[in-house]
Amino acid sequence: MTANKSAGKGGRPAKGPQAAPAAGADVPDEAQALAEDIKQTREQVGQTVEALTSKLDPKVQLRETAERMKGRVSAATGEVTSKVADKAGTVGQQVRTTAAKAARGADEQRVPLAVAAGVAVLLAGAWITWVMRRR
Repeated sequence: MTANKSAGKGGRPAKGPQAAPAAGADVPDEAQALAEDIKQTREQVGQTVEALTSKLDPKVQLRETAERMKGRVSAATGEVTSKVADKAGTVGQQVRTTAAKAARGADEQRVPLAVAAGVAVLLAGAWITWVMRRR
């Protein structure tokens, strides 16, 4: 058998002020306060109905899904752009480094090439002189 504090004899609920339902415990006694409570409840019900209506409206759902997808695409685009910019910077640095090495190599080879050209000119001049004297 269950214990029911508000029950009287025979399992019937007791009558009187203790028998008031628990939900009614916060109901105001004054007419002005009751009117204000009704106004707030109407506003809350209205907001709930609006929220449910927007959740069930296919156009609103499609618009919200499109906005979420835009956000995701934007984030992914920013991420890819950042990665490409990083890679481009790395590749650009590698190209600059390689070009600098090639320039240094060309400078280093320029001196031996100039010496070889000078020796070739001297040999050509000596050969021409030798041929001219021989005649």
